[in-house]
Amino acid sequence: MRPSIQARLLVLSLLSVLGVAMGTAWFAYREAVHEVDELVDAQLVQYARIMLALAHAGDDDEVDAPHVGGHRYASQVIFQIWERDRDGDKLLLRSPEAPHAWPDGVAREGYSNMRLGGSSWRCFAATDNEGGRYTLAAMDLRIQDELVWGIAMGNVRPYLYGLPILALLLVWAIRSGLAPLRQLDADLAGRSPERLDPIAENLATHELLPLIQTMNQLFLRVTHALDNERRFTSDAAHELRTPLAAIKAQLQVAERTPDASESRGAVRKALRGADRMTHLVTQLLSLARLEGKQPPPAMFPVSLTDLAEEAAGEAAVQAGQQGIAFECALGSGLSTVGNPDLLRVMLRNVLDNALRYTPTGGRVRFTLEDKAQRIHMAILDSGPGVAPENRHKLGERFQRFGSHSVEGVGLGLSIVRRIADLHAANLVFSAGLDGTGMGVTVIFQPAVAA
Repeated sequence: MRPSIQARLLVLSLLSVLGVAMGTAWFAYREAVHEVDELVDAQLVQYARIMLALAHAGDDDEVDAPHVGGHRYASQVIFQIWERDRDGDKLLLRSPEAPHAWPDGVAREGYSNMRLGGSSWRCFAATDNEGGRYTLAAMDLRIQDELVWGIAMGNVRPYLYGLPILALLLVWAIRSGLAPLRQLDADLAGRSPERLDPIAENLATHELLPLIQTMNQLFLRVTHALDNERRFTSDAAHELRTPLAAIKAQLQVAERTPDASESRGAVRKALRGADRMTHLVTQLLSLARLEGKQPPPAMFPVSLTDLAEEAAGEAAVQAGQQGIAFECALGSGLSTVGNPDLLRVMLRNVLDNALRYTPTGGRVRFTLEDKAQRIHMAILDSGPGVAPENRHKLGERFQRFGSHSVEGVGLGLSIVRRIADLHAANLVFSAGLDGTGMGVTVIFQPAVAA
Protein backbone atom coordinates (compact mmCIF):
# COMPACT_ATOMS: atom_id res chain seq x y z
CA MET A 1 0.00 0.00 0.00
CA ARG A 2 1.43 3.36 -1.03
CA PRO A 3 1.88 5.92 1.80
CA SER A 4 -0.55 8.80 2.06
CA ILE A 5 0.27 12.29 0.82
CA GLN A 6 0.26 13.48 4.44
CA ALA A 7 2.82 10.85 5.50
CA ARG A 8 5.02 11.56 2.47
CA LEU A 9 4.95 15.31 3.10
CA LEU A 10 5.76 14.79 6.78
CA VAL A 11 8.66 12.42 6.10
CA LEU A 12 10.08 14.57 3.32
CA SER A 13 9.80 17.72 5.45
CA LEU A 14 11.49 16.11 8.45
CA LEU A 15 14.22 14.63 6.29
CA SER A 16 14.77 18.04 4.72
CA VAL A 17 15.01 19.71 8.13
CA LEU A 18 17.30 16.97 9.41
CA GLY A 19 19.48 17.23 6.33
CA VAL A 20 19.77 20.99 6.74
CA ALA A 21 20.54 20.51 10.45
CA MET A 22 23.29 17.98 9.71
CA GLY A 23 24.75 20.18 7.01
CA THR A 24 24.66 23.16 9.35
CA ALA A 25 26.26 21.08 12.11
CA TRP A 26 29.03 19.96 9.79
CA PHE A 27 29.84 23.49 8.69
CA ALA A 28 29.56 24.67 12.29
CA TYR A 29 31.96 21.93 13.33
CA ARG A 30 34.48 22.90 10.68
CA GLU A 31 34.16 26.55 11.66
CA ALA A 32 34.53 25.64 15.35
CA VAL A 33 37.71 23.68 14.63
CA HIS A 34 39.16 26.71 12.86
CA GLU A 35 38.11 29.16 15.57
CA VAL A 36 39.35 26.97 18.43
CA ASP A 37 42.69 26.50 16.65
CA GLU A 38 42.97 30.25 16.40
CA LEU A 39 41.94 30.66 20.03
CA VAL A 40 44.45 28.08 21.30
CA ASP A 41 47.28 29.64 19.31
CA ALA A 42 46.33 33.10 20.58
CA GLN A 43 46.15 31.88 24.16
CA LEU A 44 49.58 30.28 23.92
CA VAL A 45 51.05 33.54 22.67
CA GLN A 46 49.37 35.34 25.54
CA TYR A 47 50.76 32.83 28.06
CA ALA A 48 54.26 33.22 26.65
CA ARG A 49 54.10 36.99 26.97
CA ILE A 50 52.88 36.77 30.57
CA MET A 51 55.56 34.25 31.52
CA LEU A 52 58.34 36.35 30.05
CA ALA A 53 57.00 39.42 31.83
CA LEU A 54 56.81 37.66 35.19
CA ALA A 55 60.03 35.69 34.90
CA HIS A 56 62.44 36.21 37.86
CA ALA A 57 65.43 34.47 39.24
CA GLY A 58 64.91 31.99 42.00
CA ASP A 59 66.40 29.02 43.69
CA ASP A 60 63.52 26.77 42.76
CA ASP A 61 62.60 25.97 39.21
CA GLU A 62 58.96 25.10 40.03
CA VAL A 63 56.07 27.43 40.75
CA ASP A 64 54.11 26.46 43.85
CA ALA A 65 50.47 26.05 43.08
CA PRO A 66 48.38 28.07 45.55
CA HIS A 67 45.45 26.37 47.21
CA VAL A 68 42.65 28.06 45.29
CA GLY A 69 39.69 26.71 43.36
CA GLY A 70 40.86 25.44 40.03
CA HIS A 71 39.44 24.35 36.73
CA ARG A 72 39.48 20.98 35.05
CA TYR A 73 41.57 22.44 32.24
CA ALA A 74 44.25 23.80 34.67
CA SER A 75 46.46 20.72 34.50
CA GLN A 76 46.20 20.71 30.72
CA VAL A 77 48.13 23.96 30.32
CA ILE A 78 51.89 23.91 31.08
CA PHE A 79 54.78 26.31 30.70
CA GLN A 80 58.56 26.60 31.12
CA ILE A 81 60.78 29.70 31.47
CA TRP A 82 64.45 29.37 30.58
CA GLU A 83 67.43 31.66 30.95
CA ARG A 84 70.42 31.59 28.65
CA ASP A 85 73.76 31.39 30.54
CA ARG A 86 77.39 30.97 29.52
CA ASP A 87 77.42 27.72 31.44
CA GLY A 88 74.28 26.50 29.68
CA ASP A 89 70.56 27.26 29.62
CA LYS A 90 68.94 27.25 33.04
CA LEU A 91 65.28 26.43 33.80
CA LEU A 92 63.92 29.29 35.91
CA LEU A 93 60.27 28.42 36.25
CA ARG A 94 57.91 25.66 35.20
CA SER A 95 54.40 24.51 35.94
CA PRO A 96 54.07 21.32 38.05
CA GLU A 97 53.04 19.21 35.04
CA ALA A 98 55.82 20.48 32.80
CA PRO A 99 58.99 18.38 32.34
CA HIS A 100 62.35 19.54 33.75
CA ALA A 101 63.98 19.43 30.33
CA TRP A 102 63.12 21.02 27.06
CA PRO A 103 60.75 18.60 25.32
CA ASP A 104 62.13 16.68 22.35
CA GLY A 105 61.03 17.83 18.96
CA VAL A 106 59.70 21.20 20.15
CA ALA A 107 60.94 24.25 18.24
CA ARG A 108 62.70 27.02 20.19
CA GLU A 109 60.69 29.63 18.34
CA GLY A 110 57.12 29.57 17.11
CA TYR A 111 54.52 26.83 17.01
CA SER A 112 55.04 23.08 17.12
CA ASN A 113 53.42 19.91 18.43
CA MET A 114 54.60 17.28 20.90
CA ARG A 115 53.54 14.09 22.63
CA LEU A 116 53.52 14.18 26.45
CA GLY A 117 51.88 11.83 28.89
CA GLY A 118 50.02 10.00 26.14
CA SER A 119 48.44 13.18 24.78
CA SER A 120 49.12 15.58 21.94
CA TRP A 121 50.08 19.11 22.88
CA ARG A 122 50.13 22.38 21.01
CA CYS A 123 53.28 24.35 21.84
CA PHE A 124 54.50 27.92 21.38
CA ALA A 125 58.05 29.13 22.17
CA ALA A 126 59.15 32.79 22.32
CA THR A 127 62.22 34.83 23.42
CA ASP A 128 62.19 38.18 25.24
CA ASN A 129 63.49 41.34 23.66
CA GLU A 130 66.94 41.05 25.27
CA GLY A 131 67.30 37.45 24.19
CA GLY A 132 68.26 36.37 27.70
CA ARG A 133 65.11 34.43 28.49
CA TYR A 134 62.77 32.28 26.49
CA THR A 135 59.59 30.47 27.39
CA LEU A 136 57.47 27.55 26.31
CA ALA A 137 53.67 27.45 26.66
CA ALA A 138 51.75 24.27 25.79
CA MET A 139 48.11 23.18 25.84
CA ASP A 140 46.70 19.68 25.77
CA LEU A 141 44.77 19.27 22.49
CA ARG A 142 42.05 17.40 24.34
CA ILE A 143 40.90 20.84 25.44
CA GLN A 144 40.58 21.78 21.78
CA ASP A 145 38.60 18.62 20.98
CA GLU A 146 36.24 19.18 23.90
CA LEU A 147 35.70 22.81 22.93
CA VAL A 148 35.03 21.89 19.31
CA TRP A 149 32.64 19.09 20.27
CA GLY A 150 30.85 21.35 22.75
CA ILE A 151 30.40 24.09 20.16
CA ALA A 152 29.17 21.64 17.52
CA MET A 153 26.72 19.98 19.90
CA GLY A 154 25.53 23.40 21.01
CA ASN A 155 24.64 24.14 17.41
CA VAL A 156 22.95 20.78 16.78
CA ARG A 157 21.17 20.39 20.11
CA PRO A 158 18.40 22.94 19.36
CA TYR A 159 17.58 21.03 16.17
CA LEU A 160 17.48 17.70 18.01
CA TYR A 161 15.27 19.10 20.76
CA GLY A 162 13.11 21.00 18.30
CA LEU A 163 12.63 18.13 15.83
CA PRO A 164 9.73 16.45 17.73
CA ILE A 165 8.05 19.82 18.19
CA LEU A 166 8.59 20.58 14.51
CA ALA A 167 7.12 17.18 13.59
CA LEU A 168 3.96 17.94 15.59
CA LEU A 169 3.67 21.37 13.99
CA LEU A 170 4.17 19.85 10.54
CA VAL A 171 1.49 17.22 11.20
CA TRP A 172 -0.93 19.96 12.20
CA ALA A 173 0.01 22.18 9.26
CA ILE A 174 -0.17 19.36 6.69
CA ARG A 175 -3.49 18.09 8.05
CA SER A 176 -4.87 21.62 7.91
CA GLY A 177 -3.52 22.10 4.39
CA LEU A 178 -5.02 18.81 3.19
CA ALA A 179 -8.42 19.45 4.75
CA PRO A 180 -9.98 20.49 1.38
CA LEU A 181 -8.77 17.22 -0.12
CA ARG A 182 -10.41 15.25 2.68
CA GLN A 183 -13.60 17.24 2.21
CA LEU A 184 -13.54 16.39 -1.50
CA ASP A 185 -12.99 12.72 -0.65
CA ALA A 186 -15.91 12.77 1.80
CA ASP A 187 -18.13 14.42 -0.82
CA LEU A 188 -17.30 11.79 -3.43
CA ALA A 189 -17.55 8.89 -0.96
CA GLY A 190 -21.02 10.00 0.11
CA ARG A 191 -22.39 10.17 -3.43
CA SER A 192 -24.67 7.50 -4.80
CA PRO A 193 -23.99 6.13 -8.31
CA GLU A 194 -26.95 8.16 -9.61
CA ARG A 195 -25.68 11.47 -8.19
CA LEU A 196 -23.68 13.13 -10.96
CA ASP A 197 -24.31 16.80 -10.15
CA PRO A 198 -21.20 19.02 -10.39
CA ILE A 199 -18.97 19.61 -7.38
CA ALA A 200 -19.12 23.21 -6.12
CA GLU A 201 -16.12 25.13 -7.46
CA ASN A 202 -16.51 28.32 -5.43
CA LEU A 203 -15.02 26.74 -2.27
CA ALA A 204 -12.21 24.86 -4.03
CA THR A 205 -8.60 25.81 -3.41
CA HIS A 206 -6.40 26.96 -6.27
CA GLU A 207 -4.63 23.59 -6.43
CA LEU A 208 -7.83 21.50 -6.38
CA LEU A 209 -9.78 23.66 -8.83
CA PRO A 210 -8.34 22.01 -12.03
CA LEU A 211 -9.07 18.55 -10.58
CA ILE A 212 -12.63 19.49 -9.66
CA GLN A 213 -13.23 21.05 -13.08
CA THR A 214 -11.96 17.89 -14.77
CA MET A 215 -14.19 15.73 -12.56
CA ASN A 216 -17.20 17.93 -13.30
CA GLN A 217 -16.54 17.55 -17.02
CA LEU A 218 -16.34 13.78 -16.50
CA PHE A 219 -19.64 13.85 -14.58
CA LEU A 220 -21.21 15.78 -17.45
CA ARG A 221 -19.99 13.26 -20.03
CA VAL A 222 -21.17 10.35 -17.90
CA THR A 223 -24.55 12.05 -17.45
CA HIS A 224 -24.92 12.47 -21.20
CA ALA A 225 -23.83 8.88 -21.78
CA LEU A 226 -26.31 7.55 -19.23
CA ASP A 227 -29.08 9.71 -20.68
CA ASN A 228 -28.29 8.37 -24.13
CA GLU A 229 -28.26 4.80 -22.86
CA ARG A 230 -31.57 5.25 -21.02
CA ARG A 231 -33.15 6.82 -24.08
CA PHE A 232 -31.66 4.14 -26.31
CA THR A 233 -32.92 1.37 -24.04
CA SER A 234 -36.37 2.92 -23.79
CA ASP A 235 -36.64 3.48 -27.53
CA ALA A 236 -35.29 0.02 -28.32
CA ALA A 237 -37.76 -1.58 -25.93
CA HIS A 238 -40.61 0.36 -27.53
CA GLU A 239 -39.52 -0.55 -31.05
CA LEU A 240 -39.08 -4.22 -30.17
CA ARG A 241 -42.43 -4.41 -28.40
CA THR A 242 -44.33 -3.34 -31.53
CA PRO A 243 -43.16 -6.15 -33.89
CA LEU A 244 -43.37 -8.70 -31.09
CA ALA A 245 -46.98 -7.72 -30.41
CA ALA A 246 -47.77 -7.86 -34.14
CA ILE A 247 -46.17 -11.30 -34.50
CA LYS A 248 -48.06 -12.59 -31.48
CA ALA A 249 -51.37 -11.22 -32.79
CA GLN A 250 -50.91 -12.73 -36.24
CA LEU A 251 -49.91 -16.10 -34.77
CA GLN A 252 -53.01 -16.05 -32.57
CA VAL A 253 -55.14 -15.34 -35.64
CA ALA A 254 -53.49 -18.22 -37.52
CA GLU A 255 -54.10 -20.51 -34.54
CA ARG A 256 -57.79 -19.65 -34.08
CA THR A 257 -59.09 -19.22 -37.62
CA PRO A 258 -60.47 -22.30 -39.40
CA ASP A 259 -59.90 -20.66 -42.79
CA ALA A 260 -56.68 -22.02 -44.27
CA SER A 261 -56.11 -19.02 -46.58
CA GLU A 262 -56.65 -16.56 -43.72
CA SER A 263 -54.29 -18.62 -41.56
CA ARG A 264 -51.59 -18.54 -44.25
CA GLY A 265 -52.05 -14.76 -44.61
CA ALA A 266 -51.59 -14.31 -40.86
CA VAL A 267 -48.42 -16.42 -40.95
CA ARG A 268 -47.04 -14.33 -43.82
CA LYS A 269 -47.69 -11.16 -41.81
CA ALA A 270 -45.98 -12.74 -38.81
CA LEU A 271 -42.96 -13.56 -40.98
CA ARG A 272 -42.80 -9.97 -42.19
CA GLY A 273 -42.93 -8.85 -38.55
CA ALA A 274 -40.08 -11.25 -37.73
CA ASP A 275 -38.10 -9.84 -40.65
CA ARG A 276 -38.69 -6.31 -39.35
CA MET A 277 -37.58 -7.31 -35.86
CA THR A 278 -34.50 -9.05 -37.28
CA HIS A 279 -33.65 -5.86 -39.15
CA LEU A 280 -34.18 -3.82 -35.98
CA VAL A 281 -31.95 -6.09 -33.88
CA THR A 282 -29.26 -6.00 -36.58
CA GLN A 283 -29.38 -2.19 -36.64
CA LEU A 284 -29.30 -2.01 -32.84
CA LEU A 285 -26.25 -4.26 -32.68
CA SER A 286 -24.50 -2.22 -35.36
CA LEU A 287 -25.19 1.02 -33.49
CA ALA A 288 -24.13 -0.52 -30.17
CA ARG A 289 -20.81 -1.60 -31.65
CA LEU A 290 -20.21 1.86 -33.09
CA GLU A 291 -21.08 3.70 -29.88
CA GLY A 292 -19.62 1.22 -27.41
CA LYS A 293 -16.26 1.46 -25.71
CA GLN A 294 -14.51 -0.41 -28.48
CA PRO A 295 -11.00 0.40 -29.77
CA PRO A 296 -11.10 2.83 -32.72
CA PRO A 297 -11.40 1.00 -36.04
CA ALA A 298 -8.28 0.51 -38.14
CA MET A 299 -7.94 3.26 -40.76
CA PHE A 300 -5.95 3.03 -43.98
CA PRO A 301 -6.27 4.26 -47.59
CA VAL A 302 -9.33 2.74 -49.22
CA SER A 303 -10.80 3.22 -52.69
CA LEU A 304 -14.19 4.90 -52.45
CA THR A 305 -14.69 4.24 -56.15
CA ASP A 306 -14.43 0.47 -55.66
CA LEU A 307 -16.73 0.51 -52.63
CA ALA A 308 -19.27 2.70 -54.43
CA GLU A 309 -19.29 0.43 -57.50
CA GLU A 310 -19.81 -2.61 -55.29
CA ALA A 311 -22.71 -0.97 -53.41
CA ALA A 312 -24.20 0.40 -56.64
CA GLY A 313 -24.31 -3.07 -58.16
CA GLU A 314 -26.34 -4.40 -55.22
CA ALA A 315 -28.62 -1.35 -55.18
CA ALA A 316 -29.29 -1.59 -58.93
CA VAL A 317 -30.69 -5.12 -58.49
CA GLN A 318 -32.98 -3.99 -55.66
CA ALA A 319 -34.08 -0.92 -57.64
CA GLY A 320 -34.97 -3.10 -60.64
CA GLN A 321 -37.10 -5.35 -58.46
CA GLN A 322 -38.99 -2.31 -57.11
CA GLY A 323 -39.43 -0.62 -60.49
CA ILE A 324 -37.15 2.31 -59.60
CA ALA A 325 -34.82 4.01 -62.08
CA PHE A 326 -31.30 3.85 -60.63
CA GLU A 327 -28.84 6.44 -62.00
CA CYS A 328 -25.14 6.13 -61.24
CA ALA A 329 -22.22 8.46 -61.96
CA LEU A 330 -19.08 7.43 -60.10
CA GLY A 331 -15.74 9.15 -60.55
CA SER A 332 -12.64 6.98 -60.87
CA GLY A 333 -9.55 6.84 -58.70
CA LEU A 334 -11.15 8.48 -55.64
CA SER A 335 -9.91 7.27 -52.28
CA THR A 336 -9.91 8.30 -48.64
CA VAL A 337 -8.48 7.09 -45.33
CA GLY A 338 -11.03 4.89 -43.60
CA ASN A 339 -12.30 1.47 -42.64
CA PRO A 340 -13.77 -0.40 -45.64
CA ASP A 341 -16.18 -2.50 -43.56
CA LEU A 342 -17.72 0.56 -41.91
CA LEU A 343 -17.87 2.42 -45.20
CA ARG A 344 -19.77 -0.52 -46.76
CA VAL A 345 -22.29 -0.34 -43.90
CA MET A 346 -22.67 3.39 -44.48
CA LEU A 347 -23.28 2.99 -48.23
CA ARG A 348 -25.70 0.12 -47.71
CA ASN A 349 -27.76 2.10 -45.17
CA VAL A 350 -27.97 5.29 -47.26
CA LEU A 351 -28.89 3.43 -50.45
CA ASP A 352 -31.34 1.16 -48.64
CA ASN A 353 -32.99 4.21 -47.05
CA ALA A 354 -33.39 5.90 -50.46
CA LEU A 355 -34.81 2.78 -52.10
CA ARG A 356 -37.22 2.14 -49.23
CA TYR A 357 -38.88 5.55 -49.45
CA THR A 358 -38.86 5.94 -53.25
CA PRO A 359 -42.14 4.75 -54.76
CA THR A 360 -42.42 2.56 -57.84
CA GLY A 361 -41.61 4.59 -60.94
CA GLY A 362 -39.38 6.95 -58.98
CA ARG A 363 -35.68 7.66 -59.33
CA VAL A 364 -32.53 7.31 -57.21
CA ARG A 365 -29.27 8.96 -58.23
CA PHE A 366 -25.90 7.90 -56.85
CA THR A 367 -22.87 10.13 -57.58
CA LEU A 368 -19.24 10.18 -56.47
CA GLU A 369 -17.08 13.10 -57.55
CA ASP A 370 -14.17 15.33 -56.60
CA LYS A 371 -15.20 18.89 -55.71
CA ALA A 372 -12.79 21.55 -54.42
CA GLN A 373 -10.32 18.92 -53.17
CA ARG A 374 -13.06 17.07 -51.30
CA ILE A 375 -14.82 13.83 -52.27
CA HIS A 376 -18.61 14.23 -52.42
CA MET A 377 -20.68 11.06 -52.26
CA ALA A 378 -24.39 11.87 -52.81
CA ILE A 379 -27.53 9.73 -52.88
CA LEU A 380 -30.67 11.59 -53.99
CA ASP A 381 -34.17 10.15 -54.39
CA SER A 382 -37.57 11.30 -55.61
CA GLY A 383 -39.45 10.05 -52.58
CA PRO A 384 -41.59 12.08 -50.18
CA GLY A 385 -38.53 13.70 -48.61
CA VAL A 386 -38.31 15.45 -45.25
CA ALA A 387 -39.51 18.97 -44.45
CA PRO A 388 -36.59 21.47 -44.15
CA GLU A 389 -37.49 22.23 -40.52
CA ASN A 390 -37.07 18.53 -39.62
CA ARG A 391 -33.80 17.83 -41.41
CA HIS A 392 -31.68 18.77 -38.39
CA LYS A 393 -33.27 15.81 -36.54
CA LEU A 394 -32.18 13.31 -39.18
CA GLY A 395 -29.58 10.95 -37.76
CA GLU A 396 -31.15 10.86 -34.30
CA ARG A 397 -32.16 7.44 -33.04
CA PHE A 398 -35.60 6.17 -33.98
CA GLN A 399 -36.50 9.39 -35.78
CA ARG A 400 -38.72 8.69 -38.78
CA PHE A 401 -40.34 11.38 -40.93
CA GLY A 402 -41.49 9.38 -43.95
CA SER A 403 -44.55 7.27 -44.43
CA HIS A 404 -45.05 4.76 -41.61
CA SER A 405 -46.29 2.27 -44.18
CA VAL A 406 -42.66 1.85 -45.21
CA GLU A 407 -40.72 -0.74 -43.25
CA GLY A 408 -38.02 0.87 -41.10
CA VAL A 409 -36.87 1.45 -37.52
CA GLY A 410 -35.27 4.90 -37.67
CA LEU A 411 -31.70 3.74 -37.01
CA GLY A 412 -30.17 3.66 -40.48
CA LEU A 413 -29.19 7.34 -40.61
CA SER A 414 -27.99 7.19 -36.95
CA ILE A 415 -25.50 4.54 -38.05
CA VAL A 416 -24.53 6.63 -41.08
CA ARG A 417 -23.91 9.71 -38.90
CA ARG A 418 -21.76 7.74 -36.44
CA ILE A 419 -19.64 6.23 -39.22
CA ALA A 420 -19.23 9.67 -40.78
CA ASP A 421 -18.02 11.03 -37.43
CA LEU A 422 -15.49 8.22 -37.12
CA HIS A 423 -14.12 9.17 -40.56
CA ALA A 424 -14.14 12.94 -39.87
CA ALA A 425 -16.58 13.31 -42.77
CA ASN A 426 -19.35 15.87 -43.07
CA LEU A 427 -22.92 14.61 -43.39
CA VAL A 428 -25.30 16.99 -45.20
CA PHE A 429 -29.06 16.52 -45.70
CA SER A 430 -30.82 18.41 -48.49
CA ALA A 431 -33.71 18.24 -50.95
CA GLY A 432 -33.65 15.32 -53.36
CA LEU A 433 -34.55 14.95 -57.03
CA ASP A 434 -37.19 17.15 -58.61
CA GLY A 435 -37.28 19.19 -55.41
CA THR A 436 -39.35 16.61 -53.60
CA GLY A 437 -37.18 13.79 -52.34
CA MET A 438 -34.28 13.75 -49.94
CA GLY A 439 -30.55 14.03 -50.57
CA VAL A 440 -27.79 12.66 -48.39
CA THR A 441 -24.25 13.87 -49.10
CA VAL A 442 -21.14 12.61 -47.33
CA ILE A 443 -18.04 14.76 -47.83
CA PHE A 444 -14.70 12.95 -47.30
CA GLN A 445 -11.14 14.11 -47.06
CA PRO A 446 -9.14 12.58 -49.93
CA ALA A 447 -6.31 10.20 -49.13
CA VAL A 448 -2.90 11.88 -49.35
CA ALA A 449 -0.68 10.21 -51.92
CA ALA A 450 2.43 8.67 -50.38
